[in-house]
Amino acid sequence: MPIYAMTCKCGHEEDIYRSISKMNENLPVHCGETMQRKIVAPMVTVDIAPYRSMITGEMINSRSQHRAHLKTHNCVEIGNEKIEPPKPVAPPPGLKQTLIDVVNQKLK
Repeated sequence: MPIYAMTCKCGHEEDIYRSISKMNENLPVHCGETMQRKIVAPMVTVDIAPYRSMITGEMINSRSQHRAHLKTHNCVEIGNEKIEPPKPVAPPPGLKQTLIDVVNQKLK
């Protein structure tokens, strides 16, 4: 979700998080007036820093090379592994009828 920098006439600044489709809805109010969007440079982050692989010793220079290298050597980056949802446990056959019979016996 994009971050929009907002500014007030008094100099107060605030960052808001909005989807692009709702960037002009419910803007913050400060000093009794709606704050204005401030034009700022986009935040650009660098790719991962180069490192030497502990598996083969080769240099890894990008995120895509890192992922391909892990996949080639059957390794998984912690936090990015796919976890299968647990399978539902089915009750043993006849359990419902057994419970009904036990309750009916206790109620007699």
